[in-house]
Amino acid sequence: MQRQRDALLIAWDRLIQDIADRPIDPGVARTKLDWWRTEIVNLIPGRARHPLALALQTQGVAAPAATAMIAVIDAAEEDIRSPSPADASAFAAGCRQGRGSFFELLAQLENASDDVTTTCRDAGGYCAAIERVQRLAERPERVPPALSPASLARLSRTQRVRRFDELLGQFDLSSLEKAPPLPGLTRRLTALAMALHQKMRRTGYAVSDQLIDRPPIAHLWTAWRCR
Repeated sequence: MQRQRDALLIAWDRLIQDIADRPIDPGVARTKLDWWRTEIVNLIPGRARHPLALALQTQGVAAPAATAMIAVIDAAEEDIRSPSPADASAFAAGCRQGRGSFFELLAQLENASDDVTTTCRDAGGYCAAIERVQRLAERPERVPPALSPASLARLSRTQRVRRFDELLGQFDLSSLEKAPPLPGLTRRLTALAMALHQKMRRTGYAVSDQLIDRPPIAHLWTAWRCR
C-alpha cells in the first residue's frame, strides 16, 4: 500500500511540476495551480474530482498532508514567477522550497519527527540541485548566471569543479549521512542523487553540453541497496 501511495505522490508531483515547467501562458499555468489548491482542500471532506486525487484519497492522503501538498503547489508557482536564480543563495533556496517541500510531504505522511522532517527538506533541496546541474545544457536558466554554458566554457576543469563544489556545498551532505534514517522513498531518492553527483564530479561536471546519467541498472542497484 505504501509503495502504491508513493508512486501516486510522485505522479502528482510530476503533474504539478509539468504545469510550471516553461508555461506558454504563465497566467493559465497559475490558474491550473489554483484549481489544484482547491482540489487538495477537497481531499479533506472526500470531495476530490481528479482521478489522481481520487486515487490519493483512497490511499488515505487527506487532511494531514493538505498543507504540505499546497506548499508544493506554492513552490511551483514561485518557479513560474522567478524561474532563474540570481545567485548561489537563491539557487539553494529555490531548490529547498521546491523539491524540499515534496520531501517534507513524504516525511509527514510517515509521521516523522520534526528533526527528520527538517533533514528531509534539505535532502529534497539537494536532489533538486543535482537535477538542475545534470540538466544544465537543457535548462541553463535554472542555475545561477555564473554557471551558464558560456561562463563554464571559459573555465578550466579544476575551476569548473571548484565552482560546482561550492554551489552544491550549500547542502550539508555530512549532516544527511549522520542524520536519523530518512523515510524509505526519500532515502532512496537521496542515494540516487548522491550517486549521480559522484559521477558528474568524476567527469569534471562536464554538463554544459551533454546530459550525464547512470545506466538504469545502476539506478536499480542503488535503490535496492537503500531498501
